[in-house]
Amino acid sequence: MKVTLKNGGCQEIHAGQTVGSALSALGLKLGPDILAAKVNGRTMDLSSILAEDAEVIPLQFDSVEGREVYRHSSTHIMAQAVKEVFPTAQLTIGPALDDGFFYDFAFERPFTPEDLEKIEAKAKDIIKRAHPVKRAELSKYDAVKLFESRGEAYKVELIQGLDDGQTISVYSQGDFTDLCRGPHLPTTGHVGAFKLLNTAGAYWRGDERNPMLQRIYGTSFPTQAELDAYLAKLEEIKRRDHRKVGKELDLISTQDEVGPGLILWHPKGATIRLLIENFWRDQHIQNGYELVYSPHIARLDLWKTSGHVDYYRDNMFAPMKVENSEYQLKPMNCPFHIMIYKSHLRSYRDLPIRYGELGTVYRYERTGVLHGLLRVRGFTQDDAHLFCRPDQIESEVSQVLDFTFFILGTFGFTEFEVYLSTKPEKAVGSEERWAQATSALESALKGRGVAYQIDPGEGVFYGPKIDIKIKDAAFSSRRMRSNRHKKMATTLSRLRPRRCLPCAALWTTGNTSSS
Repeated sequence: MKVTLKNGGCQEIHAGQTVGSALSALGLKLGPDILAAKVNGRTMDLSSILAEDAEVIPLQFDSVEGREVYRHSSTHIMAQAVKEVFPTAQLTIGPALDDGFFYDFAFERPFTPEDLEKIEAKAKDIIKRAHPVKRAELSKYDAVKLFESRGEAYKVELIQGLDDGQTISVYSQGDFTDLCRGPHLPTTGHVGAFKLLNTAGAYWRGDERNPMLQRIYGTSFPTQAELDAYLAKLEEIKRRDHRKVGKELDLISTQDEVGPGLILWHPKGATIRLLIENFWRDQHIQNGYELVYSPHIARLDLWKTSGHVDYYRDNMFAPMKVENSEYQLKPMNCPFHIMIYKSHLRSYRDLPIRYGELGTVYRYERTGVLHGLLRVRGFTQDDAHLFCRPDQIESEVSQVLDFTFFILGTFGFTEFEVYLSTKPEKAVGSEERWAQATSALESALKGRGVAYQIDPGEGVFYGPKIDIKIKDAAFSSRRMRSNRHKKMATTLSRLRPRRCLPCAALWTTGNTSSS
């Protein structure tokens, strides 16, 4: 069997050897900096058995995949520590995050700062023990029996939701075992600096009808110096937190009497908002957009026609009964702009037509995910839709990209990550139209020399999209906008971004004449 090191050597090895053995055969020293490996594009444990010819890439902490493995193993270390300090705590889920990790526990009370000190001390002891991390695969029946015997009801619930024939993997370190796909570090001793950060409440499966769990956040790094630098960054983030600044400067507030996720803009905040909105309007008019306004509600039938009821229902508030009709708070502005376009016959010579609106929309976000101005239930969306001929698509998308980077740059955002998100499993429209839309977005990105990554299956139900992530003043990456090419359940397809300056969308075909 042949194994190849990317940008390196090639070696024949016997079948049945581990990934780690293959790397050693290729002349690589397996120190604590080698965390896992990508094998034919898939991230795997160093202890995984190779079954076929493979290209192997060692993963270190400086790679996204390496950090995810490192932080996920750190999550298991924290969970083991909690179980050793508080044996009655039940395990639920614990993913890795960009800069750390968390784990949710079912426990009779919130964890206190004193509890965190005990848990952190125990976690550091587990790291010193350097337990080997071992993977095992079980049948669904055996996995249920294992976690039932350990009193882990939430793990049993997760397993029972899996397919009957599915092989289930568990990872063990010392006396601790958790349900997990992996991969993981070779030993608990591979973790260097470890720190627990804070606690929070979280509903099981994100549903407020379910029990409240106790969440613990933490982070880990190979060295104490890296951890110290990160903790200093966290202090700066706290100082810049818009919720804190908004209260101190009397800009915004949320109040229980109004409801969670519904922002009140105070006079000073409203003044800042007005200046931004005026800039937005001026720039859109200069770039050939016509401004429109639309109502906050519409008949439910409109949202059925648009596809939102079928594909977006979970993010919409419940319909309201008015006389003999059902009405819906709008989650998006799109159908209204189409109705404006369809209000009279158009000529192809009129195209492109660009509509822009600062439209307030309403979306049902669960209480547990609401976060200041970043996750809300009502917000004003800078939105636009472009109606054009098929031969105009690429040029319009290119102009939208230029406009986007100009606006973001004006507000000081200069570091971007760009993603082209392709067709998801649940989608409307023909394969031909999806291919056309995806090609248009890709051509525009290439034509503007924009570096991007493909995000397979992460488009929305009505079309592919371009997502732009920015790095904000708090050093966090945030998705600011998406350019989306959509096909509604009527006759129109479009490209449209949202929640950022500027938002624009593209529509082709529609209510046009040949004159």
